[in-house]
Amino acid sequence: MNVFFKPFSPYALAQWAMTAIILVAFHMASLAGEGHDHGPAPAPSATGSSSAHVAPRFAPRFEAHSDRLEAVGTLANGELSVLVDRYDTNAPVLQAQVALVSGNTRLVGGFHADIGDYSFSDKPFLEPGTYLITLTVQSGSDTDTLAAELVVPELAHDAADNAAVARPWLRAAGYAAMALVVVLLLVVVWTRRGSIAFKFIAAVAFGLCTTASFDAFSGEGHDHGEAPPAANGTGPKRQPDGSVFLPKLSQRQLGVQTVIVQISSQPATVELTGRVVADPNAGGRVQPLQAGRIEAGPRGLPQLGQAVKKGEVLAVVRSSVSAIERSNQQALIAELNASLELARKRSARLVQLEGTVPQKDLEAAQAEVGSLTKRLAALSPSVSATESLLAPVSGVIAAANVVAGQVVDARELLFDIVDPTRLRVEAHAFDASLLGHIASAYAVPAPGTRIALQFVGAGRTLVEGAIPLQFRTTGPPTFPLAIHQPVKVLVQTSEQLKGWVLPTAALVKSASNQDTVWVHTGAEQFVPRTVRFAPLDGARVSVLDGLNSGDRVVTQGAPLVNQVR
Repeated sequence: MNVFFKPFSPYALAQWAMTAIILVAFHMASLAGEGHDHGPAPAPSATGSSSAHVAPRFAPRFEAHSDRLEAVGTLANGELSVLVDRYDTNAPVLQAQVALVSGNTRLVGGFHADIGDYSFSDKPFLEPGTYLITLTVQSGSDTDTLAAELVVPELAHDAADNAAVARPWLRAAGYAAMALVVVLLLVVVWTRRGSIAFKFIAAVAFGLCTTASFDAFSGEGHDHGEAPPAANGTGPKRQPDGSVFLPKLSQRQLGVQTVIVQISSQPATVELTGRVVADPNAGGRVQPLQAGRIEAGPRGLPQLGQAVKKGEVLAVVRSSVSAIERSNQQALIAELNASLELARKRSARLVQLEGTVPQKDLEAAQAEVGSLTKRLAALSPSVSATESLLAPVSGVIAAANVVAGQVVDARELLFDIVDPTRLRVEAHAFDASLLGHIASAYAVPAPGTRIALQFVGAGRTLVEGAIPLQFRTTGPPTFPLAIHQPVKVLVQTSEQLKGWVLPTAALVKSASNQDTVWVHTGAEQFVPRTVRFAPLDGARVSVLDGLNSGDRVVTQGAPLVNQVR
């Protein structure tokens, strides 16, 4: 009895209190209460912009395609969402009638205008298993059928967690059992003989044991967070092999379009550097023949881009001379006037003496009067002479270098007139063999634009080591050109090349600076292909190798796919 009651003596009760404090301290440091959390679980990644259509990790999916259509289905968020696109162009199929058949179940999809998908109920696919699905898509007068398999896996759960959630009494029983074990151990320790230091160390050891034990029975809400999922598991990402996974919703947001390529023969093309020049038969320059001051014509001074007609007065040049020249001219005019007056009087006297003087003297006097009259008439206007500047051809003013009152010199260029519908392009070729194989040519003043050219001729004198070639534009101008504007000239020869024709927008540069195109190998898979190409015109290229006939190549949005990391 003394042994039994010995632990309850005043001295022992103090030891019991100290032990309880140690146990409570360790227990409070480890026991997680309701709402305890070690950080939020990583947010699931979304396949689209709408938060209502976020696909969870490992959501069951299926893909199906035919020669005309391609479909991707995702089982998530309480529905089976199906996206339908054109197989060849990747263009979305909207506002169609889509029906789904799986076993004895037949469903009709509801169209979501904001997402562009077709929604079906997920109730027939809640149980784990493999479901054979048949989609019937009717868009206008076209109807197509797609077949696929939807695999719904079993979800793996932790048995102990499920038991704890389903049977709360199991957690309570664990607490009670652990408390009983601790009490029994303490009774054994404190009823045995030993120093206070030994008993204190034992209490600390028991506290550590209970801390580790109670940590396994944390309160409701305790969570150490999910294991971090794969980076952006359902979003756009670059695969280890260099391919790109791009969900259908992301493809629509980026405007990805494709084309099915087939090999064909195209003329070989040579790229030259050229510039725009004026047609000598449809352009002209306006230059004065004398120095003077500019005065406006009947319609005022012409402006840039103004249309003018041949023979129209563009400006007037009033002759300007120095004071010495003007005084010399006035003195010469005065001298001619005096000589003319004397010649007239002498001629009048000889007329009165006609018959008594030789006829030759009379004719000489009359000829002198006529000569002095003409010289005076020619010299008098030179003091204030004017020159009208006329348009040599019809066209538009391409350059204007005058203002009213400007003093200009003789032969100074004042106006340039061109016909914008009749321009020429001058290029330089370093290969003389090109002259006999020119089939057609195009001028490329800007990316994505081209102007048809007609070969005129080639020079026989080298210019900076190259042969000058001249081409004439045909038809109305489809792009504004300016004189001396640099352009790219693509000359198509009679030589034929075999390749796959693609727009220039399909070409991108890889990380190693190689020419690359992206091939749509799966509904949501894109693979890069390194290619070698030759230009065809300003908008197309011929891929010589790196592709296969029937490949779906990205023609729009390729730079955006190339940026996925």
